[in-house]
Amino acid sequence: MARVFDSSVNGQTLIFQYNFTTNSFTDKQTGSQWDFEGKSIEGPLKGKQLVRLPFDEGYWFEWAAFHPGTKVYS
Repeated sequence: MARVFDSSVNGQTLIFQYNFTTNSFTDKQTGSQWDFEGKSIEGPLKGKQLVRLPFDEGYWFEWAAFHPGTKVYS
């Protein structure tokens, strides 16, 4: 499963890293922790919410069905 968010908060673009211990993301700029819903759960940005962007993960069989002329390179 994948989710896509706008990484801007208060005019600042954040860079995130995943923390396996807490199963959350931490932004490098403030050290705030973020959950899978895009909400800050700890740190200076606690309570802030990232804007979720539309995203369709799709599958190869879907693409191939609608685009039969697609060439695959190995």
